[in-house]
Amino acid sequence: MRELSLQNLIQRADELPEVPQIAFRAIELLNDPDTEVSHLAEVISSDQALTAKVLRLCNSAYYGLPRNVTTISEAVMIVGFSSVKSLVLMITTQSTLNKGLLGYKIGPGDFWQHSLCTAESARVLAQHIDYPKTEEGFIAGLIHDIGKMVLNQYALPEVYRATNLSQKEQIPIHLAEQRILGFDHAEAGAGLAERWNFPPILVDSIRFHHDLLQPLQIESPLAFIVAVANIMAQYIEGKEAQIWVDLETSEQLAQLNLTVADLKGLLPEIEQRVFKTREMIMSVS
Repeated sequence: MRELSLQNLIQRADELPEVPQIAFRAIELLNDPDTEVSHLAEVISSDQALTAKVLRLCNSAYYGLPRNVTTISEAVMIVGFSSVKSLVLMITTQSTLNKGLLGYKIGPGDFWQHSLCTAESARVLAQHIDYPKTEEGFIAGLIHDIGKMVLNQYALPEVYRATNLSQKEQIPIHLAEQRILGFDHAEAGAGLAERWNFPPILVDSIRFHHDLLQPLQIESPLAFIVAVANIMAQYIEGKEAQIWVDLETSEQLAQLNLTVADLKGLLPEIEQRVFKTREMIMSVS
């Protein structure tokens, strides 16, 4: 039986070829407060297909702009850096996330649906608690499971075994991965995000998205927001009903002045947003 360490996996999976490097370059610039609009526009505009899709989405009914935008510079100035960042990430990852993950027995479309649902859950939660960077919540939710892509591509035999173990013993997949591999998809995704020089706050949101007991960082509770959003997405998909009981006594939830009733009350808004966002992104796919 082969030995596969986390470090070895990250080195082998330095790049996911399905995700264009233009996306990571754009996100890198969007995370830099000193980035000039002209520089960002130049990077995005270097990809004609990406430029066309960003402009089409900005001009869609979703944003309801009073006039059409015709350049990326205009889009950034009118829609905002954060919104453009979300659009770039959605456009460039949608085709990849829309594929099935054979080892996890996840069919085509299901992985994208869960990622989008978690993203919208995180954005709504961030807005509800007045977190200042709501688009950051959306992006963190969208990429929280990139570790599954890595493991499915580079550790498929182990993923098969973990999935079978999860189903046989009725345990969460990340716990089955830890027993088979010694690490899980959250750690794999965080390791890859670090290698890609993602901001530490996004790295942590990937690493801890299964950890509802992680001490809450009040200054930046993004990791906990994503962990809760992941559960809410699973609930919307018809899973994890028991988790509401576990959250009833969550000190972290209380620190954010949230209750389970609050979370349940947000579900209709989240489902509506998922529908609208899915329709929007599919219109340019």
